[in-house]
Amino acid sequence: MAGDAFFSKPRPFSKRRRDDADGAAASPRTKTSRHGTSARGAALSRGGKERAGGRDRAGAKGKQRRRGGDDDDEELDVADGGEFDSDDVGSEDAGEADEGSEEEDDLETPAQKRLRLSQMYLKSLEKDKEEEDGFDAADLDRDIIAERLQQDVLEHTGKLHLNVATTLQLPIPSSSIFRTPAKGHRGAVTAAVASHDGRWLYTSSKDGAILKYNLDAVTSASPAPSSSSASSTDTPRIARAAYFKKAPSESQLRKCEKHKRFDGAAADKGKGKEVAEGHTDEILDLAISHDGKLLASAGRDKVIGCWDVEGESGKWVRGLGGHKDVVGSIAFRLGTSELYSSSFDRTVKIFDMSTLSYIETLFGHQDCIQSVDALRGELCATAGGRDKTVRFWKVAEESQLVFRGGGASRMRNVLDGAMEEEGIEEEELKRRRKNAEKGPVKFVEGSIDCVAMVDDSTLLSGGDSGSICLWSITKKKPIFTVQLAHGINEHESETEGIIGTPRWITALACLPYGDVFASGSWDGQIRLWKIDARLRSFSPLATIDAPGFVNSLQLTAPSLRPTRETHVAPVNAPKGRDAGDKRDEKKALVVVAATSKEPRLGRWMRFKEAKDGALVAVIPMQ
Repeated sequence: MAGDAFFSKPRPFSKRRRDDADGAAASPRTKTSRHGTSARGAALSRGGKERAGGRDRAGAKGKQRRRGGDDDDEELDVADGGEFDSDDVGSEDAGEADEGSEEEDDLETPAQKRLRLSQMYLKSLEKDKEEEDGFDAADLDRDIIAERLQQDVLEHTGKLHLNVATTLQLPIPSSSIFRTPAKGHRGAVTAAVASHDGRWLYTSSKDGAILKYNLDAVTSASPAPSSSSASSTDTPRIARAAYFKKAPSESQLRKCEKHKRFDGAAADKGKGKEVAEGHTDEILDLAISHDGKLLASAGRDKVIGCWDVEGESGKWVRGLGGHKDVVGSIAFRLGTSELYSSSFDRTVKIFDMSTLSYIETLFGHQDCIQSVDALRGELCATAGGRDKTVRFWKVAEESQLVFRGGGASRMRNVLDGAMEEEGIEEEELKRRRKNAEKGPVKFVEGSIDCVAMVDDSTLLSGGDSGSICLWSITKKKPIFTVQLAHGINEHESETEGIIGTPRWITALACLPYGDVFASGSWDGQIRLWKIDARLRSFSPLATIDAPGFVNSLQLTAPSLRPTRETHVAPVNAPKGRDAGDKRDEKKALVVVAATSKEPRLGRWMRFKEAKDGALVAVIPMQ
């Protein structure tokens, strides 16, 4: 932050101890005049016998002194009877330095120190605001700084503090739901992510390409009335901005080089050996940094792509390797350039995207890792697929917490390293109750496919049983569970008749440190949920129509998390107000989803009536 420069500022030297008897300074200090000539240099140029100490005087009446540091021969006339004092030269600067040293050298209590550091931080914020927006810092609204300080403190606590569920204007009108243009990707859309300032949207597909869209017209527009008289040309639309194409594969490069040799194009020889810029296979996930300048992509080609997307376009920077299998999911740590990546090789790797370097590898899962999520702290959560575990990683402490879903068995306990009899009695009691009581069928969880962090101590998980579980790091079992969150899919079998299977949870996303999260499946709806203030339960809030498979979800609130780029003062703005003033800015919750005809990781099901693309729902807040 800007205040770090003040905290790391070196302290000035302490007061000098002078020996009044000898008139000599223990640590002589050279002072400069306004013209750049030091007092000591002036005394020596006179050829006098004065000592060059801290308070020695060098001067004479009715004579002229030649400046020794300048190229020209301009002389300083002191013949008017005035005395030239070396300590008076630059006295203002010296006085300020002495005052600063006295203030910082005095013994201060911890409360006084906190007050002084807070004042310095406020001054740094005012200075940054003045340099960025170009207006006087004295006219800056103090409420904005106070709100920003409070937001920084709450974010660093790692607890839920954004209570936006009660402020949402529900139900969601159809005029607030937007879709990307029909002519886009050639394959199924696997992921969609929006920048934190709500300006840009990125989508990835199984065709190995990435599309960039402009969201300014969507996020800044007020909801239009749902009437037939409204003109279609007046409705805001998502505009396409850039296209990042797929890189040619190795076999394509070899074919290209072979054709060049037969054609005899000697001048173009060797171009096929250039490093490919982009992914050579399907892209499965996307993640964007908090400042919106870096975009990361996870590919089936075992590569993590790094894209520079600053501005309206973008370019390939580099591909990061290291994983031995498909990279299934990635997530940026909020406010930093650290990237967490999970792979089918059962490992989690940490990269620093600012230097494009590898940091660390986390081991522990026994099956392909399907999902990873991270917030501001040095923490992350992962879903282990068929090993039926959710793991909470404490990177700084080099430890992990294991949360087990599904049913317990002796064989599984032995394989997982737990006690052989742990949880067996409870599982047998449940089975007896199922056989004795005739009630609704409960499906056993066989895979945990997605995970989302609520805050630094609470997380959510979803799996193939259709249940959504709320976990806390203080308990081994889920705090709250909703069974069959997206219903049951009934299909007819030739031998068994009508069979009902749960719709598995395909995507989960939570507003960081907020009380709202979204879940997706393939029932044609995105469901919004409200988390209880005590983090003990959650309840349905609203639904959004989304036909097809929901392959990814994201929740963001640009007005609640402004970035430096959004603070641009308008030309005719009054003093003390700018575009970053959140009281004049439209507050809304933005839901971003990637919908497709087929699942993200396979093609075992397909909906012909669904559309491949991204869905953006802008929900206004009161």
